[in-house]
Amino acid sequence: MIKKIHGLKIGLLFLVCLNAVAAEIGGGDEPGSVVLHFGGEEVVYGNITGNQYNVDRSLININGFPALLVLSKDSLYFTLAIKGREVLVDCAYFDKRNNYNGARMTAGICGLNVPLSETYDEIAEGYSSSWRGSIFSFDTSGVFEGGVGRDFLLGKIGEVEIFDRYPSAKSLENSSPQKIIKSRIGCFNFGEAVGFLVFVNKDKPSLQYLDVLRSEDPMKLQRMQERDLKEIAVEKCM
Repeated sequence: MIKKIHGLKIGLLFLVCLNAVAAEIGGGDEPGSVVLHFGGEEVVYGNITGNQYNVDRSLININGFPALLVLSKDSLYFTLAIKGREVLVDCAYFDKRNNYNGARMTAGICGLNVPLSETYDEIAEGYSSSWRGSIFSFDTSGVFEGGVGRDFLLGKIGEVEIFDRYPSAKSLENSSPQKIIKSRIGCFNFGEAVGFLVFVNKDKPSLQYLDVLRSEDPMKLQRMQERDLKEIAVEKCM
């Protein structure tokens, strides 16, 4: 799983320009709090960060914008947005292991617009539990028992198919698949780069993007749409 991102002090402020007014999200004076500074006002959100029961929640940035990391045996990420005088959770990502088949699950959903609260981590937990039994429920017994590598279809972004490839039993044991895309012309292998399936519409999730992790510290995600994937999926399929 992705390791914890270090280097950000809790007092660091993230500046967001909103209607020509500078809005800031940063750590508050009260332990575990996050504060929105907007137009001379402050809105305090309590119990957002901190360490408890072997779960560490911290304020980070993703692509230079404010976000939250929840780190335990799994990794959960939440990008934040500002609407008026309110902080919203925009996207929720998870990087977890499926206890049933050993598969790594990396996916997220965007466009949530859910008001930030101390239970924000339940958003990612809910989707990961649902997709554990659907998208990531494929049968890996052949890889485990026979050591035969295999590609597992995760879904399609337009005409481009997205697969997780486990080339060996060891790759499954280590939860380290290769992300493969296939178009009508050819393929592309991202290797072991982490790729998050990104869905939109929280009521009827639709797969729209592949967010590829390009840097861990600071965290940078490259959003790839269907046309971006088609441009690189031209190599010989192996």
